[in-house]
Amino acid sequence: MQDRYEDLKSKLEIAKQAAFQAGRYVREALGKVDHFSTKTSVTDLVTEVDRQSEALIKKLLRENFPGDRILGEEGGIEAPGTGGEDGPPPDLWIIDPLDGTTNFVQGLPFFSISIALQRGGDIVLGVVYDPNREEIFYAHRNLGSWLNDKPIRVSQENTLLESLVCTGFPYNLSAEEETLINIRVVAPRVRDLRSLGSAALELAYVACGRLTGYWEWRLSPWDVAAGKLLVEEAGGCVTTCQGEPFSLSSPSILATNGRIHSELVRLLSRR
Repeated sequence: MQDRYEDLKSKLEIAKQAAFQAGRYVREALGKVDHFSTKTSVTDLVTEVDRQSEALIKKLLRENFPGDRILGEEGGIEAPGTGGEDGPPPDLWIIDPLDGTTNFVQGLPFFSISIALQRGGDIVLGVVYDPNREEIFYAHRNLGSWLNDKPIRVSQENTLLESLVCTGFPYNLSAEEETLINIRVVAPRVRDLRSLGSAALELAYVACGRLTGYWEWRLSPWDVAAGKLLVEEAGGCVTTCQGEPFSLSSPSILATNGRIHSELVRLLSRR
């Protein structure tokens, strides 16, 4: 058990270093991008900064953990090894090198770098770095969540009317109607509603109590892997919008402080 702890502690430190390096690069490029392309839809943007940030992260991870697999938003999955027949599969890093690309392209300083580690099907490490505010959120399974080395916990609001909640608009435009229906139902029943444009950072904000809850549809594993662990280790609750157990392949995510969770599930299930 101690060896496993030391192994993950080492991996967490390297993940934080990778996030810092990528974050410095991305922050220095803010306001200097004059070209971008689209991927799955007109709202799904990618820049050379996304690609170079991912390359920086992968380089550091590969130098330190050559046997691990890496799943990146821009480069897909890299699997240099598959593990022995009788041994466990290698760890999988799940990275979003620039979560909030549209904000970045527009010069809006709300974006993040997200790095998570999956072991045996479970997310065991998560790092979300905001280079603009120099805030690094990180979590270790069963050992808690931190912001800049200080422990964090979810907020204490007990009702929706006390709560600041957040959502996002999916890249898959066919799912946008679902979000609009949810907004019409939820907005009149909460203190206020936000949409900030970086799922990883919004989940981190739930973890540290700046937001009471967050939901979104049709996200990818790299959008939510690190943030999910941050919320859980900070004492919050993460499910689908229907209240079902959440996995990285789920069609929706709902993260809250736990106290308003059942109320939000009820509202998000209404049609």
